Amino acid sequence: MKGFLFALIFASSFHSFSQLFSQQTWLQTGAKINLNSKLSSSIDVSQRYGNSGLKTFFPQVSLRYKLTKWMRPSLDYRLIASQSLDGSYTQSHRVNGNLQLSHSVKRFSIGFRVRYQYSFIRLGSNYDAEFDQAWRFKSFIEYDIKNSAISPEVSAEFFYNPANAANGKQFTRTRYYAGANMIIMKNHAIGLGMYLDQWLNDIPRLRCMYSISYSYSIPIRKKKETDSKNMRDL
Repeated sequence: MKGFLFALIFASSFHSFSQLFSQQTWLQTGAKINLNSKLSSSIDVSQRYGNSGLKTFFPQVSLRYKLTKWMRPSLDYRLIASQSLDGSYTQSHRVNGNLQLSHSVKRFSIGFRVRYQYSFIRLGSNYDAEFDQAWRFKSFIEYDIKNSAISPEVSAEFFYNPANAANGKQFTRTRYYAGANMIIMKNHAIGLGMYLDQWLNDIPRLRCMYSISYSYSIPIRKKKETDSKNMRDL
């Protein structure tokens, strides 16, 4: 009898944990172009798949300006289609304002990005915490392996909710990443990695995301600058 009760409690605990742990696969493809020596743009499409199929789909357009050798402000716009509980998709919009700082030391590249994200949710759309208003602080380090096209990378990002509401005025989530980027034939880049999301100040919740990305740099200048092997700089 005791063994049966123990098994029942264990099964219940495992079921509860499985509801708090989820997995997704993120696919991303895009292209970027240097408009001049200071200004560049990119367009990419992201697809995020969960257990029930395509969860989120969004194209994004970005403009990035090289203010100094180590400082780049940028602006992103996303049109987001998110899956509702009934299987249908609703639309919302998001704008990101970014400031990226980066510096190279020998074969190491280190960087820090501050992002403010703001969403415009269409009436009738379901609430999705993924696209809340937020300040995001991200740091990363990348290593360029000698005589290799592969560069391993790790990063950590912290989400802060500035809203004067429930769970507002505090850090709400952390996101960690480990992976590698690879340049193919100079203009093609592939990224493979894994993210881990952890929600704070709430019911414990973890999400693991397996990421695959591809980008193409359009060569319009004779002197091509390769600032990063990532589709987006950070």
